[in-house]
Parts: sequence; structure tokens; C-alpha cells
Amino acid sequence: MTEKNELRLVELIAARMSHDLVGPVGATVNGVELLAEDQAADADVVRLIGHSARQASRRLQVFRAIYGTPGALPAGAPFAAASQLLSGMLEGEKVNAAPWAANAAVEAAAGRAGARVALLAAFLLVEALPRGGEVRLDTEFAGNSVKLVATARGQGARLFEEVSATIAGKVPSEELTAKAAPAEMLRILATALGGRVGVTPGKDVIELSIIFPALGDD
Repeated sequence: MTEKNELRLVELIAARMSHDLVGPVGATVNGVELLAEDQAADADVVRLIGHSARQASRRLQVFRAIYGTPGALPAGAPFAAASQLLSGMLEGEKVNAAPWAANAAVEAAAGRAGARVALLAAFLLVEALPRGGEVRLDTEFAGNSVKLVATARGQGARLFEEVSATIAGKVPSEELTAKAAPAEMLRILATALGGRVGVTPGKDVIELSIIFPALGDD
């Protein structure tokens, strides 16, 4: 990846993060302004502020894990930590996250870098469920490799075409958009692990499978 392309991806990721945080941060600000105007702690406004602030905080924690370094997740149980981050972000939303059950051997082989990729795949799939549903992760060994399968299940489940094309490496960097930037990040991270990402669409279900050599903790 050239320096110019890297800069463009950074810009798009920043734009995407800002877009995802505008809603909860804006709602928090509006709630504070209402309290300032009324000079009274209306219970509904206080609840709005609390919910919006927690939502922004939880999204930031997920962003730190998927866009930062693998060290953002704990070495001992990175998949459990990633699962908690995703569940927290989705609390009160139409999409829920099934608990991730990665056995100790797979978790050790995948390491924090693998857990980061799994969390990013699950994050992508949340957008594939516009009417709600469930995102889950299954892990297994495939020969000497680790296989992660992130699944979105719900009515009308689908990935945007540009997201699928980006995962497949079919979108030139100059045509990449903020919407597809996380998909490009997933493709790059999977490639860096020596692996690949596959997309399997179905009726009301989408699977993202990531296969890479066993890493061990990093």
C-alpha cells in the first residue's frame, strides 16, 4: 500500500468514526442544553444524556479495538473482551450479539490480532441487518489454520455491494468511500495475518469467514 493510499484510508476511517459518533454525541449535547435551559433535572432528559453518553463511550471502545492496535484487547482472553465490547455497543439496539464461545486452543492460536479481526468482521455485519437480528462468531481449526466465521442473521440481511467488492479487493483505493473503509481495513488486516476473507450471502443470512495461519499470542 502506497503512502498516498495509506493517507486516504486514514482520512476515510476518521470520517467514518466521526459519522458514527455524531448521533450519540449530538444527543448528549442537546440533553445538556435542555437541562441548562430548564434549570431542572428532568428525568427523561437525564436518561437521554446517560444513554447517549454510554453509547458514544462504547462505540469509542470498539473503535479503539478495531482501528488501534491488537494490544487494545487483553492477552489472556481477547475474544471474551471483544465479545463484551460488541455486546455493550449493541445494548438497546435492534441487533444483538450472541456470546462468543472460542475454546482456549483456538483463542491461543488466534491471539489478540485474530480477536481484533473477528471484532471488525462482526462490526461490519451489524450494518448488514437493517431490520435487526443477531451477529455471532464461531471459531475452529482448519488444518493448521484458524477459521473465524462471523454470521449475521435477520430479515433482509445483506452487505452493501461496495462493501462486498472492497472485501474482495475489487475497489481501487482512489474509489474507496468512508462507508466501505472498515471493509478495506478488514481485508488489509486479514492479509497481514497471511489470511483471506470470504463472503457467503444467503437468504436472510451473511457469513464472513476469515482463515489465517495459527498465530499464537502477540
